[in-house]
Amino acid sequence: MHHFAHAAPARTVCGLLALALVITLAACAPVATRPPPRSPSAPVVVRFHGSVVYRERVAPPPGAALSVSLDERTASGLRTVVEAGGLPVHMPPMPFTLTVPRAQLLTGHMYLLRARIDDAAGRPLWIQAAPAPVNAAVAGTPVTLWLVRVAAMPGRRPSNQPATTSMPTTTMGPPVLMADGHQPSWSARVYGIGRTRRLRTTVGEHDPLHQSYRGVSRQRLASGVVVYATADGFVTLTLSPGTCRPHAGAPALAWRAILETPAATYRGCARGIP
Repeated sequence: MHHFAHAAPARTVCGLLALALVITLAACAPVATRPPPRSPSAPVVVRFHGSVVYRERVAPPPGAALSVSLDERTASGLRTVVEAGGLPVHMPPMPFTLTVPRAQLLTGHMYLLRARIDDAAGRPLWIQAAPAPVNAAVAGTPVTLWLVRVAAMPGRRPSNQPATTSMPTTTMGPPVLMADGHQPSWSARVYGIGRTRRLRTTVGEHDPLHQSYRGVSRQRLASGVVVYATADGFVTLTLSPGTCRPHAGAPALAWRAILETPAATYRGCARGIP
């Protein structure tokens, strides 16, 4: 009886020691864990896309080609980042897509989209009056690029544009009103009065676009605002009374000016007789 009384506690102690050893070994064993979920990385390329349009209801001639470029504005001018040339053309809208490595787009820099349609000989047919600023951070948003038809060369007036011609400034006499602005550089000149009134615009500093319009109407609103509009209504020059300085340190002028075209809106100052 005494032998079995002492053997039972011994077996209990051994069992407890074995259980403790198993727990210890289990605690020291490596534990398999899942790797943390990977956060989605930013795409390595940026895509700018949209469509190119112009207002004329005519198709480009055979052999014409569309080109679209993304440019960076620098202290010395525009630098082309990427360009897609030789794109097919047809009646607008004409889709485009530009793919740019994200590493080439720097934070805080200004980028602009430019488009043009050239004929088979490389001469411009439709161009932008000014580049369209774009935000690289929201490049996925579609962009519409408006083109304007290049003014006809002397002696070559297009039959479908009777209201727009190339007219030398010397044939119109001195302007009765002058409006100017910057960023980008632009100017507007009003010549004549009544039915002989004409408007001449210039947009751009490098390779500027010149356009001239006949049959320009004039309207003075009750607020004192004066609006000049082309016969088709696509181009307007609006003058508002108020102090305006062309640039810092320049004498103040009495009129603020806004030139609106299918391509963009430009702001500046005006002088003369509205």
